[in-house]
Amino acid sequence: MRAALDFLYKLCGVLAAISLAGIAVLILAQIAGRFFGVLVPSANEIAGFLMAASSFLALAYAFKAGSHIRVNLVLLRLPPAGRRKADILCLAAGTVLAGYFSWYTWELVADSIRFKEVADGLVPIPLAWPQGAMLAGLIVLTIAFVDELVSVLRGNAPSYDTSEDVVLDSEPSDRIEAND
Repeated sequence: MRAALDFLYKLCGVLAAISLAGIAVLILAQIAGRFFGVLVPSANEIAGFLMAASSFLALAYAFKAGSHIRVNLVLLRLPPAGRRKADILCLAAGTVLAGYFSWYTWELVADSIRFKEVADGLVPIPLAWPQGAMLAGLIVLTIAFVDELVSVLRGNAPSYDTSEDVVLDSEPSDRIEAND
């Protein structure tokens, strides 16, 4: 199960990177097209859709890698038991919020499919496609939150807690000596 979940998180990270590469290809195509008088239809819309896809697909991968911004100012001052409780509380809240956003996005995708909504550009792209990428990213983020919550409840350290803030861990005199 662990290997399958890690594969899922990495797959989403790879898909996010491919989406970013797609944006670069579109921009280069637009630049080259200007030299030759060729229009790349709906390039700006497609680039926007790819940006949304890369952002949402990368959420779970970044969460598990500890790349999301966290405010450790309070957490680093708590005793280990208090920090564990705060982690559990935050993971439970994150699970609920990610689940809610997944459900809401599912409703959005279902409406887009039902009403056959398409983008306004030259190419009529079904809006369910980019919304589906958002939904996939949010569902995988919800799975990552549940995975992490279960792991922490079992007594493991959070996977995102791989590095401490060196500024907050040291005393001011230690930082001054280190800089000399």
